[in-house]
This record gives sequence, C-alpha cells and structure tokens, in this order.
Amino acid sequence: MPPGPETSGGTSQREPFGAHWTGALAVGLLFYALLAVLALYVDSSGRFFEIFNLYSDSPLSIGSAILAAAAAVQTHDPAVRRTWQYLAAALAIYSVGNLLNSTYWLFGVDPFPSVGDVFFMGFYPLLFAAVLTVMRAAAVRVPWGRLALDATILMLGFGAFFWFFVIAPTAAADRDPDVLKYVLSQGYIALNCLMLLAFGVLLMHAGAGPLRRRTLVLLTIGFSAMFLADIVWAMSKVSGSYLPGGVSDVFYLSCYVWLIAGARDQLRGAPALQPAPSQFGSALVQGLPYVAMLVSFLVLVYVETGTATSPTTAMTVIIFVLTLLVMVRQGVLSRDDALLRERRAAGIVEARYASLIRHASDVIMIADVDGRLRFASPAAERTFGTNPDHLVGRNLLDLWGETDRERLAAFLAEVAATRGRTVGPVEVVAGTGNRRCTLESVGSNLLDDPAIAGLALNFRDVSERKALEEQLRQLAFHDPLTLLANRSLFRNRVQHALALAQRSGQRVSVMFLDLDNFKNVNDSLGHDAGDRLLQAAAQRLVKSTRPSDTVARLGGDEFAILLEGVSREGDVERIAAAIASSFGEPLLLDGSEANIAASIGVAFSQPGDDTEQLLRNADIAMYNAKAAGKGRFVVFQPRMQEQLRERLRLEEDISRALARQEFFIEFQPVVDLKNRELLGIEALVRWNHPEQGLVMPGAFIATAEESGQIIELGRWVLMEACRQVRAWRSTIVAGDGLRVAVNISGRHLQHGDLVADVRQALEASGLEPGNLVIELTESTIMHNTEVNLERFRELKALGVKLAIDDFGMGYSSLSYLHRYPIDILKIDRAFVSRLTEQDDGPELARAVVMLGETLGLETVAEGIEHEDQVMKLVELGCVAGQGFLFAPSASLDAVAAMPFAQRRAELRRAQAVYSRLTATGRFKVGDVRPRSVA
Repeated sequence: MPPGPETSGGTSQREPFGAHWTGALAVGLLFYALLAVLALYVDSSGRFFEIFNLYSDSPLSIGSAILAAAAAVQTHDPAVRRTWQYLAAALAIYSVGNLLNSTYWLFGVDPFPSVGDVFFMGFYPLLFAAVLTVMRAAAVRVPWGRLALDATILMLGFGAFFWFFVIAPTAAADRDPDVLKYVLSQGYIALNCLMLLAFGVLLMHAGAGPLRRRTLVLLTIGFSAMFLADIVWAMSKVSGSYLPGGVSDVFYLSCYVWLIAGARDQLRGAPALQPAPSQFGSALVQGLPYVAMLVSFLVLVYVETGTATSPTTAMTVIIFVLTLLVMVRQGVLSRDDALLRERRAAGIVEARYASLIRHASDVIMIADVDGRLRFASPAAERTFGTNPDHLVGRNLLDLWGETDRERLAAFLAEVAATRGRTVGPVEVVAGTGNRRCTLESVGSNLLDDPAIAGLALNFRDVSERKALEEQLRQLAFHDPLTLLANRSLFRNRVQHALALAQRSGQRVSVMFLDLDNFKNVNDSLGHDAGDRLLQAAAQRLVKSTRPSDTVARLGGDEFAILLEGVSREGDVERIAAAIASSFGEPLLLDGSEANIAASIGVAFSQPGDDTEQLLRNADIAMYNAKAAGKGRFVVFQPRMQEQLRERLRLEEDISRALARQEFFIEFQPVVDLKNRELLGIEALVRWNHPEQGLVMPGAFIATAEESGQIIELGRWVLMEACRQVRAWRSTIVAGDGLRVAVNISGRHLQHGDLVADVRQALEASGLEPGNLVIELTESTIMHNTEVNLERFRELKALGVKLAIDDFGMGYSSLSYLHRYPIDILKIDRAFVSRLTEQDDGPELARAVVMLGETLGLETVAEGIEHEDQVMKLVELGCVAGQGFLFAPSASLDAVAAMPFAQRRAELRRAQAVYSRLTATGRFKVGDVRPRSVA
C-alpha cells in the first residue's frame, strides 16, 4: 500500500507507525525522568547520585534513542528521516558511554579519560550531522548566505562570551599535567559551546527547516540543557568544586524530559493546521543576533573593568549604552513600522472586500436574529428596487409576500440555531410585477464574530439558471421539433399508468403509429419539408385524441399514444380508426398537399404486464398493420408474437441462404403474341431451403423488403441473371438480341446504389446494355419522383431498357409518366384475367394499351393462361406476353428446348438485319411509332 499523504514535518495524516507502544514508552520515560529530577532535587546531600547514575541516566538515554529511532521509521520525509536517524545514532552512542560510566561506578572508580569518553566524543559528529541535515533542508527556503551570516554573528557574539567566561578561565585554572585529560576537558567545553551556537542558528530559522517548530524547540531546549550542564560540570571538575547530585546534575537530567517530549511530538504526527508562533517568541528568536552583539559589548566592558577610571573604559561603557539605546530604538521603530504595515495591509484588505461587496452581483445582508436588517450591499437595489440605506432598520420578512415569508422565517430560525456551518440554500421569489426573480439564499450564524455580530445572509439571483433548468427539463422530456413528450417521458407515463391501473382495476392502452412512406416524402421534398410534415402530423394526432391522453414522438416518423382509464376496447378502436381516417386526408406543406398514411398498432394492458411488454405488443401490432397493407390499425393478438418470431427466424434464414448460396434463378419466356417467337425471358428468384425445399418468392420477398435484405438479394439476382443469360445465348441459335428482365425492389432503387450495381453486372457479364430490362413496380417509381427521374436517366445513359411492372394497380401521374424514360408497360395479370368477361373487362386493358401507344411504349401482358386472352390482347394491340399458357418458369436449358425458341430461330434466319429491334426485342415495323423522351 502506498504511503498516505504527507503533511508538514514529513508525517502521515493516518495513525503513526507504532503509535501505541511509542506513546506508552514516551509517557513512561517522561514520568520516570520527572521522578528522577525530583528525587535529585530533594536529595541535596548527594547520596542519591549513585542510584541516579545507575538507574536513571542510562535508561533515559537508551529510551530517548529508541524513541528517536521510532520517529525515523515513522516519517516519510527523507530529510526528517535522516535527521532522526542521526539523532538516534548519536543518542545510542551516548547511551553506551553512560552504560560504561555506570559500570565504573559499580566498581567504585571514576577514571578520566575512560573508554566511555570515546563514545561521548563520537556523540558530537553524529549530532552535528543531524544539525547539518536540518540546515541543508532549510537552505531550500532560506539562502545559504543568510544562514552563514546568522551563524557568524552568533559565533562571534556568543563565542566571545564563551571564550572569555568559559573556555579561557577553565583553561587557565586547569593545572593538570596530563595533556590528554587537559585536551579532553577543554574539548568537551568547546564542543558544547559550538553545539549551543549551532542550535541557536537552527532556532532562528525554525519555520524553514523540515522539522516542525515545536519539535525543533523541544530538541533545542533538551540539548542546550545537556550542553550547559556539561559545561558547568566541566568547569566545576576543573575548579574542584563539583559535588554529585547538585543543581547541575538536576539540570542535566532534565534534558531527557525535553528530548523525550520532542520525539513524542514527532511521533504524534502533524496537526491539520500548524499554529503560528507567538509574537514574543518570534521576537525573542529573531533578536538573537542583537543579543549576541550585546553580549560582545558586555565582554568588552568586562575586559575593561580592570581600569575603571580609564577613558577607554568610560568610552566603552558609553558606546555600550548608546548601542543598547540605538538597538532599543531600532526595535521600537521596527515595531511601529510593522504596525503601520499591518494597518496598511488591513486597509487594503478592507478596501478590497468593500470593492468586492460593492460590485458583487449577490446581495449580502446582515440581520439580527429577529430579521431586522443592519446592512445591505449595493446589489440590493438591483434585486429589490430599493436603496440599500432605506433597507437598513426594516425587517427582512417584510420584503417578501405571504407565500415565501414563512419559508424565509423558518430559514432565519435555522441559521440562528446553527453554529459553525453554513445553512441553505433556500429558494424564495422576490419582487413584484415585472421585477420578480428567484433568489437562492445561504446564511451563517456570526453572532460570536465581533465584526459581524449577526446573521450573514447571501442572496443570489438564480432566475436565469432556473429558466435554463426548466428549458433543459423540457428538452429532456419533450421532443424539440413537435413539442410532444419524448420516449423517456412516455415510458415514465406508461409505467405510472400501469401502476395506477393495477390499483384501480382499469386498463391501459398504447398505440404505436408509423407514417407510411415518410422517407420517400422526406427525400423528395427535403428535410425541412419532412420536419414540417412531422409537426403537422403531431398536431393532427393531438386533435384526434383526448386531453387526458399522452401523445409522444419516439423518434423519426414514429409516434405513440397512451390512453388511460380504458373501460372498453371499442372506445380505443374508434379513436384509432379516427386517427387512421384523419391521415387519409392530405397534409398541407407550403401550400401544397402531401398524401401520407399511418400504420397503427394498438395494445391493451393485461394483468401482470410491465412497461416493456405493453410497448413491445404495440410495436408488434404496428408492424402487422404495415404488413397488412399500411394505412390501417391492428389490435395486438397473442399469435402475433409467434408471427414475429417466425419473421425473425425467416430473416436469419435469408441471411444464411445468401451466405450459403441457397437461392437460384428460373426464367419465364416472354413471347411475341402474333408469331409466337421467343423475345426474351424474365428472371425469377427461387429458394432451395435445406428444410422446407422449394420456397417461392411470395414467402420471403416481403420480409426481405422490410429488413433491407432485398438490396443484397436483388444485387445477386441482377449479377447472376446477366451472367447466365450472356453465357446461355451463345449456346442457342439466334440468341443475339434476346432480352432478360430483372425485377428491382423499391428499397433497392431508393437506398441502394442501383446504377452502380447495373453497371457492374453489365461489365462483369459482358451482356449488352440494350438487352437488359429493369422492371420496377408502378407504386415504387411514383414515390420520390424527382430523385427517381434522375436515377432513371442515369440508367438510360447506360443503355438499358426500363419497364413498369403491374401497371394499372398504382396511381401513376400521367405528367410524370410522360417524363420518365420508360420503354415498356406490363399489364397486370388482374386486367388480363378479366379480358373474357362480358361487361367492361377488356376496357381496362385497352386503356393501358392505348396509353402505351400514345406515349410510344410497347405493352407486355402478364399472367396469360388462355388462348382467348391472347386473341383479345392482339386485337387491343398488345405485342407480347408471358404466362402459364406458354410456359412456367424453368431453367435456361428448358427454355432453349421450348418451341418458342425454335420459332425464333426460324424467323431470325430469314431476316438479314438484326439491328432494328423494339424494346421487347421485336423487329421494328410500321405500326410501332418512335417516341421521344421529354
């Protein structure tokens, strides 16, 4: 696990490592040290000193070393860790020296120097390394030059004091001839003085180093007590005045109290907010250089006191006093300058806050607990329309009407009863007439703050934000184009309606509505017209439903209607019938009429139905309405689910059949009705299903059309028919000029790249473009007419023939039909079957033939089953036909063996010119007039 976040001093904010045992050890050592100090102080005779030396000094030094090591382990800051490691090592070596001295005492000897002094001398380099580590870390924030300057000042000032009052007198009094003892005793004194000065430098920059200020102060006091006691001990040893158990020993033993407290402070971890140093403590620490200079003057005065009447002595005293007064004056000036800077900074801050309040858009107020206003910011005039000075003294509650007054009074009471945190927000409406706005208020209880002594209230105008939220809420739950409910809101309404219906015992009905052929209108007239069409359809739906019903746009051209409180299914069916009937009337778009129908699926809730089930049933019913012929409504029946599953299975089977090449093509001959020769063939797709056997197109074409698979299937039929016919023609007599007709679906024309597919089929097969006939149904070409006209012209540019299949069953516009580059009209089998009827049966077929002659088109009859039908067609002027009378669909080899193929061979051998052929492949004769394409 990675370490927790660091805080000042390098400690983690989580529970410190070993906090329990280190805390217990520190508390025990502190108690033990205080007890030992008290015992030494009470035992002024010194008899307790031997017990102290054996049972207090060594355990306390060892305990201090252990705590220092624990502090090094716990911290994560590298500089802090190294500092405590050096301190732990120094105290450990010092403890070894204590143990050795205690051992000497057990044997009643006190050698000097001894082996313990080796460890005592090793204590100083490690301690100095710790001090140097802290200084190097402090140099990141404080320049080395300043550190060196402070160290030099302290060294010269206090160094002079230590030299004249400690080191020199001790050296002069030490008459011991033993050089080693002399050097060692003077070395202890010099090192102690040096370390005191080093800790003084650290103390001056306590806030810049890696250790916390309090920790460094405790360590400085502890080591200073140790060094001072050691200096006193060394001086008393030299002078021979040392007595065991004296004040120096008590002072020495107290050093462990501070060292243990410093280690414990490090182990406790850093507080969330470091306390700032007191002004007195900061002044005392920062005044150390001045104290050092005063001390040097004191030394100078002391040195010159030997000749008090000397002018040098008098001037020295005068300079000392003047320097002292100048330093005092400098301190006073510095204090006054600091106060002036503080007042100036406070004035700047006050001016800044006043400017912020003056230009703030929020209204800031200070009120008493009872609501009486004592201050109002300038923004109050924009919000309340009243000068802020006129608001002071009034009750805040009087600014609001009765509706929001109680809410605001409760808010003030909550703020008054709450201490230490902000209350709110609460929304209230302020102003009257056109100046009404929504305010959001938060408040804080600052009664305990002398500068405020009241309730601080902040009012923010959130009118624009609330309006935007309402707009976003509207967009989130409503369709932006029609302003009807969207899918999310509709599902939510259905869910609540079902829950209410289960409690009330009533039923819920849902309608799904899809605009038939909307995409064709959208593509032909443009998306803007399509949007207006959707808006007009939405208005028509709203007018056709009850006010309590929910009308929604689910997306695209799909709508949904929720009818609640349904008691009889007949009522819902009448509404559905009225909607379907209303869409039978043209919709007005930019002054022109657009004919469009709607397929509606109706579903009624059943006990246990959830939202998903009800919506799914309505969707299934809508697709059944489309499959039944569009422009109608269908009520959901349970069997429809099975039909849907069958349709999905059929879609999967079609996809698999395309991948496995289970489809194949048969060809039905197109015959000249007069001389019975073969003019061409029509390609008809068949499916060799692995389980069901031969499947005719009527069983799968509609599903392929709805799913979009018809594009891939049509592309395959086009490519395969061209390839097979081109290869087959070379194997029969008079195969040149034989036409092949391929049916193209409306989806392939509208959404597939038909022109590219035809071009690829011709290039890949080598079939002549003039021998390919593209057949499209009448209803298909009449949708998206302008786009279709452009595509037909592109097809004609390739050289292919175009035919309208099942002509007479749609609603062709003669103007568009005249503009289309059509070559052939195919008479629907329904007209052919009525030719032999006694009434007006032949008239419909005659009209189609006459229309073809008028436009210069040839006509081909479909579904011929009787000879008398052929006679009627010839009389009407129809030139070609196909049907079971001649032959059903068959393979190309079977077509080649038919008598129509042989008849073609006979007639074509007698003709020398093959180039003048009609669209159906007949020789041009005088009764076929050429046509021009508009």
